[in-house]
Amino acid sequence: MAAERLTQERIDGFLEYLEEKGRSAGSLRGYRRIMEGLYDYLPSGKRISAKTGEQWKTWLEKQGLSPRTINVRISVLNSYCQYIGRREWTLDDFYHGENAIQPELSRAEYLRMLGAAKAMDRERSYLIIKTLGGAGLRIQELHQLTTDAVRDGAVNLEYHNHTRQRLLHLPPTLQDELLDFIRRERLGSGPVFLTPEGAPLGRSTIYYYVNCVSQTAQVSEEKANPRCLWKMYQRTYEDIQSNISALIKQAYDKMLDEEQRSIGWKS
Repeated sequence: MAAERLTQERIDGFLEYLEEKGRSAGSLRGYRRIMEGLYDYLPSGKRISAKTGEQWKTWLEKQGLSPRTINVRISVLNSYCQYIGRREWTLDDFYHGENAIQPELSRAEYLRMLGAAKAMDRERSYLIIKTLGGAGLRIQELHQLTTDAVRDGAVNLEYHNHTRQRLLHLPPTLQDELLDFIRRERLGSGPVFLTPEGAPLGRSTIYYYVNCVSQTAQVSEEKANPRCLWKMYQRTYEDIQSNISALIKQAYDKMLDEEQRSIGWKS
């Protein structure tokens, strides 16, 4: 089985890479602590493989760490795997057990995140937040948002290993903003959101683009993430559907009352 040796030099290189990407000094210190913790966990030989993520996650759970803490560590490992060109080693199975209570993002907080991204001149953060929270794409589906899909105004999404599909229509306002972004970035085809090297954004990078506006938006870091954006989108849609259902019932009851008055048995 293929494996990559983790060394202090590679950790330093990884942190330098993150610094070039604009990570803050505080974030870099946190990344270093996590990477050195991973180094200490690894057995002699200090090798990372496709099984490392799941094995480390199981070990962290046995240490009694909170689900949120485990997710942060796995996210850093995923980022490192992408850095060394081993995207296939990233772990998608984050901890979502019954004790992992996910705070809810309100619609007002979502709008503050968009406003903060605009004020900070972070267009990619703005568009990613709006695509996840406004259009309803999941984080694992973002790479399927292509330039052709934006031009068509709809995304034919495949999931569950291509066994299921769903058609997602882009809101016209978001479509216009994405088309303008595509023109200015001179994107011909393929995914809309790419790394400087031309690869689709990984989970940890998407998480960063969403989370980096949290402080300015005055939204807690626990809420400023793709999962909370998806839950907010679902909740918004469900509320609208519930209101529509109530209006339909009221209209139907009103119709029955009018019919009763005209042809009811005792009318």
